[in-house]
Amino acid sequence: MTVVGCAGSAPGPDSAASSYLVEKDGYRLLLDLGAGAAGPLQRYASAEDIGAVILSHAHSDHWSDVTQLSYYRSKAVRDGSDCGPLRIFGPANMNEVLTTNPVDFTATITQAGDLDLGPLRARLAQVQHGDPECWATRIDDALCYPADTEPCAAIEELADGCGVLLAEASGFDADGPMRGHLTAGDAGRLAAKAGSKLLILTHLRAWQDHLRLLDEAAQLAGCPVVLANPGLRVAL
Repeated sequence: MTVVGCAGSAPGPDSAASSYLVEKDGYRLLLDLGAGAAGPLQRYASAEDIGAVILSHAHSDHWSDVTQLSYYRSKAVRDGSDCGPLRIFGPANMNEVLTTNPVDFTATITQAGDLDLGPLRARLAQVQHGDPECWATRIDDALCYPADTEPCAAIEELADGCGVLLAEASGFDADGPMRGHLTAGDAGRLAAKAGSKLLILTHLRAWQDHLRLLDEAAQLAGCPVVLANPGLRVAL
């Protein structure tokens, strides 16, 4: 897994918004592709090599650069022809540009359950992000990506027994419960309950103290905790 972008809510000075590349046996899956992420993605994978994109929800910091990825794909030629529409899995309220342009996108509305993508098995569960529909993703037993959610039974069940937890840290416990988001403390408690072997904190907002977020989560996680940063690679 490679972190393409890890900034929360908007691109930061040192990172694009949320995007994570998962690779296995030559297959490449993107979990989200938020604002600014299509550019740095090219450091790690060619646009035409992306097999599918799972979009957690319809906020721009999680999906908006899919249109830029499609543009790059339109310029790529493989075996004398274009590489075809980009396969997208997303919420029912995903932007209509993804659902009304079949030349560019093959869009499927996300449903709960298992999804086989090449050699990867993804399990999807709807989580609590307030008004926008939001989906968390588990890849095999290796990686769980809650996306944006407040603590809930669905994410606890999905994360249980998963080796790496890639979880947002969108605030501090001292700020009180956050609607639709995890605090760093929430991420630490989720890792501990799931029995994770590694917690990676992401969705890092530019205006917050990231080392404080790290410290809060590390006190609770019961496993190593690191901050996401662009280019971070983890063997799952």
